[in-house]
Amino acid sequence: MAAKTDLTFSEIQTELDAQGLTNAIFVDGTANKVFIDVGVLTGGNVTALTQEGVAEVLYKLRKAAGTAQETVNEAQAAGDQLAAFPPFSYGPPVDGNVSVTMVSTYLIPLNENTVSGPNQ
Repeated sequence: MAAKTDLTFSEIQTELDAQGLTNAIFVDGTANKVFIDVGVLTGGNVTALTQEGVAEVLYKLRKAAGTAQETVNEAQAAGDQLAAFPPFSYGPPVDGNVSVTMVSTYLIPLNENTVSGPNQ
């Protein structure tokens, strides 16, 4: 099997489905494009670019990516496993909140046209 260097949108959506975020990523056949429905991810009605919610969307997408990576790596040999989305680092609870540090690792050619993940 070839080394896994990226995730598919389908693999991410499978993990979002498991979190109850059905159809957050979908294909519009008419536009022939893949879309991310921010409202599904935030649980709200997002109708303007001026609305906040970016931190929540990125957290949920990155969380799904980490879980999807774990799933796809089960079928990969050592050395061929994707290593782009390591586990989160959690801080201690403070005032009812926990800080979360998310790291992602990418291999980027100098022209930045094709981004992929490293292997472990």
